[in-house]
Amino acid sequence: MSKGGTKNDLPIRWGVFSRRNSRTRKHILPETSPPDAASNANPVRLIVCERTGRWAVGLRRELADGVPVCETRSLAHCWEALAETPAAFLVLELRPAWLDDLLKRVAAMAREFPAAEVAMVADRSLADHEWLAREAGAVHFTCSPRQLAPLAVIAARHLATIPVPQQTLTERIWASLPWKSQSDA
Repeated sequence: MSKGGTKNDLPIRWGVFSRRNSRTRKHILPETSPPDAASNANPVRLIVCERTGRWAVGLRRELADGVPVCETRSLAHCWEALAETPAAFLVLELRPAWLDDLLKRVAAMAREFPAAEVAMVADRSLADHEWLAREAGAVHFTCSPRQLAPLAVIAARHLATIPVPQQTLTERIWASLPWKSQSDA
């Protein structure tokens, strides 16, 4: 990203969304933001990699309020986000152009990111690839954006098992600053 870039230049869009009104509660955070107690208390651990954003919208409807979602549009950016939070839950869109690379990466995830889980979503035309995805390591596979409730349950269960990271001294000081709460309002 260039120095004077806009939020559209970011390869990864970080957002915290509410089920009730997702349009007004979206917060875009640049990758270079200062330590923030709110982001450390609930780090982004749900990563959705897809081309259009329709799966993320459906998943947000099913998730509890305040679950942070990281949307990426390419596999490279998805793996960068996974490297930042290696115990994440990934939702990957299975696309014909990504098929070979995606299945190889998912199969290698057990070695590289043993605490991470992955689920795959796909267009109905790729429903025949469900068992390939499961064999590679996907814990869930769906072809319908209306059938995301089971996926949300699996993701929430995984996220509940991840321990909250301890704050460093700098992060605790930053969180306790008196003007910090006023700047959030």
